[in-house]
Amino acid sequence: MKKLLHHRLGRFIFTLTAVLAMLLGNAGVALAGFGITPPYVNNDRLTRGTVYTQQINLVRSDPNQDLQTDITVNVPGADDWVSVDRGLSFILPKGQQLVPINITVRVPANAEYKEYRGAVRIRTSAAGPPPPGGGVTIALGAQVDVDLKVVDKIYDFNVRRIRISDLEAGRTKWGLYFPGKIRFAMTIENTGNTAFGPTKVHFDLYDNNMENLLESDDNTNSIEKVPAFGTKEVIAELPTHLGQGLYKAKFTIYKNEEIAQQGQITVSIAPPGTVPGYEGYGFDGLSVTDKMKVLAVFVVPVVLVIFLVYLFVLRRKRRR
Repeated sequence: MKKLLHHRLGRFIFTLTAVLAMLLGNAGVALAGFGITPPYVNNDRLTRGTVYTQQINLVRSDPNQDLQTDITVNVPGADDWVSVDRGLSFILPKGQQLVPINITVRVPANAEYKEYRGAVRIRTSAAGPPPPGGGVTIALGAQVDVDLKVVDKIYDFNVRRIRISDLEAGRTKWGLYFPGKIRFAMTIENTGNTAFGPTKVHFDLYDNNMENLLESDDNTNSIEKVPAFGTKEVIAELPTHLGQGLYKAKFTIYKNEEIAQQGQITVSIAPPGTVPGYEGYGFDGLSVTDKMKVLAVFVVPVVLVIFLVYLFVLRRKRRR
């Protein structure tokens, strides 16, 4: 009995030693791992006409050769919405541990309001001859879970950062006062599914000690909208009639009639002609009184000339 046990144990040790020797001696065998991050494409705020992109990183620990990569999409009811920037078949190049791909969802205008679930499957295999050493490459794969909801339009955003560009005090030219231009920059993250952004910005300007309200202004320009799910810096332009100096401003950012964010910021106004590249207001920054002056100087004479020409032509017709 003991001889039988010793014999079996000897065979096991021999077999184990042979297998380990084969594996360790064969440097070409691909034991490297393959994975993806993040392993999902999820969005519960899509709407008709939305374009949404999610970056997925393909990662492998030992990129010792090119890998053929094939992708299949299986999202019932939404297969043709999903595309991959590299296509459904491409090469993972040798030497690159991390390769990003962009999966884009384009929701058609006639999409049903409902949830769409499925997966994007990624499979890799050897793209050419085995690596040096005569080993083999194991086919590896991963799955990106997809969960999409198409709903009605959502208008929403977050304010990530704010800043003010350098500005100069206003100036008088041709008898008209051109105010200083506050350029209030906001980095906006659109969390809705429709192009949207701040609808209005209001400033209350105080002295540097916040004791006296000196001026209240709203933006004069149309603030650019941010694409759905995008992040972008947009500008609100506000006129100020304050002179050179340091001031404090209470700002209010609106999303339609709702207040999106409030806070305080320092406004430093430099003397005219001292800020490189600064562009102040033109006609759009003039007060109502000054705009009326411009109309009186330029528009009224033109209208008068047109009226006189009309009378002249009418008189000639009557003589005929």
